[in-house]
Amino acid sequence: MRAGLTVPALLAAAFLSACSHSRPALPGERAPQGPGAAAVFEKRTFALVKVPDPDLEMALESILSDSHAAAMRRYSGDSPLEIGFTYSMAPRGAVYPFSEIEVSCIMQQKYASRKGPELCSGFFSELDARIKKALAARQQVTP
Repeated sequence: MRAGLTVPALLAAAFLSACSHSRPALPGERAPQGPGAAAVFEKRTFALVKVPDPDLEMALESILSDSHAAAMRRYSGDSPLEIGFTYSMAPRGAVYPFSEIEVSCIMQQKYASRKGPELCSGFFSELDARIKKALAARQQVTP
């Protein structure tokens, strides 16, 4: 019986530990600092579809990663890995979670003022174009 309690406790501890490293700063908390600290440079919300669309949900991963790769190639300069440019996505729909998504453009703080405007703008422009293309393709398929 003791072993049965240990496994769930270990799983809970591992889950909480993993979550604690990726949790954004709460209002009133100081943002992470230091040479490698990441910062959300900009967030944008994108409207998707009003009804569940599993195919679109599955396509979001490649839409986001392809947009990220295109922005990296175009705007990162000589040191793409140093910048630490990445993104996060969160569903934001009230009734259907994927009716809207919020996407954050994230990079190391030390590069944000220099690279952030151009890199995030390019990423969001690329993402917007790819989302519009995916939505247009879905409308042509729907009767």
